[in-house]
Amino acid sequence: MGKNNRHVDILLRQAQQQWRCVIANDQTERMALIRRAQQGKVARPYRGLYVDAAYWQTLNPSQRIIHLARTLCETHPTWVFAGPTAAALYGYDHPWSIHRAGLYIADSVNATGRRNATPLNRIYMPDIPVNVINGIRLTSPARTLLDCGLILPFGMGLAIFDAALATHTVSKKDVLDLCDHIARDCTPVMRLLRYADPKSENSGESTMRGLIVEDGFMVPDLQRVFTNPQNSQESYRVDFSWTLGDGRILVAEYDGMAKYTDPSMTGRQSVKSVVNRQVQRERNLLAWGASAITRLDYDDIINRQSAVDKLVRLGVPRGAPPFV
Repeated sequence: MGKNNRHVDILLRQAQQQWRCVIANDQTERMALIRRAQQGKVARPYRGLYVDAAYWQTLNPSQRIIHLARTLCETHPTWVFAGPTAAALYGYDHPWSIHRAGLYIADSVNATGRRNATPLNRIYMPDIPVNVINGIRLTSPARTLLDCGLILPFGMGLAIFDAALATHTVSKKDVLDLCDHIARDCTPVMRLLRYADPKSENSGESTMRGLIVEDGFMVPDLQRVFTNPQNSQESYRVDFSWTLGDGRILVAEYDGMAKYTDPSMTGRQSVKSVVNRQVQRERNLLAWGASAITRLDYDDIINRQSAVDKLVRLGVPRGAPPFV
């Protein structure tokens, strides 16, 4: 028993180091892993896959999907990961909620879903454009964007389009050309191509911009620079800005929680210090040309009306939504 336990420990540790799950090689390993799963020490995120439960809890949904894909490509070498799963494998910044539906693979025969511990979704495509990264087969960047655009809500799709375009490995023309060769209504993809902007710095900003567009507000400029008129070496970039016909400049900043809690972003300052710095930043922006400022955050994405109310109070022009 002791020897078996040590062997399982080694398997789990090696898998963790390699960013994958464990696949039992024989009945002895399988039974040992099942016993640990019954004890709550091992998680089974997909049929036949095992991973240390405590370690699994430290992973975000995107990291979990990558672990599954890296493992399943060994047992299913012909699989080609697609859509949201391929977006994660490419490293495109995205909202983690895109993985709630589970894994996506390309299928040249049918497009059925099958239930496992994690659902498996098949995206039909008669000709599968295959790219290989670190031994994992996935759809080309253009095909990945096209499928994400057809599957996901506008804001989530916009985040992936923004991130992919920022890598300079795929262009809007690549996606547009692909739309001309598939028998699908690509209207949602065309909308994304119209509004996608690689200047967006993260998926939160992109998703918020999607909300702004969907609710009929004037499309903001991204990453506008405000410079201290007394010192050209001092400047700030803002997430969203609108220049109105009367010359006023409105500003909205998107605050992810990491701005307050992630040491790599806060310079290990306390929350109070970060907030004080932001107050000073707003004072400077108002002195350097901004007419009014509002702050948006993830809660405003969840509670859409909250974001709408803030933008209305800020004075952002709003007309009829550009699309339903």
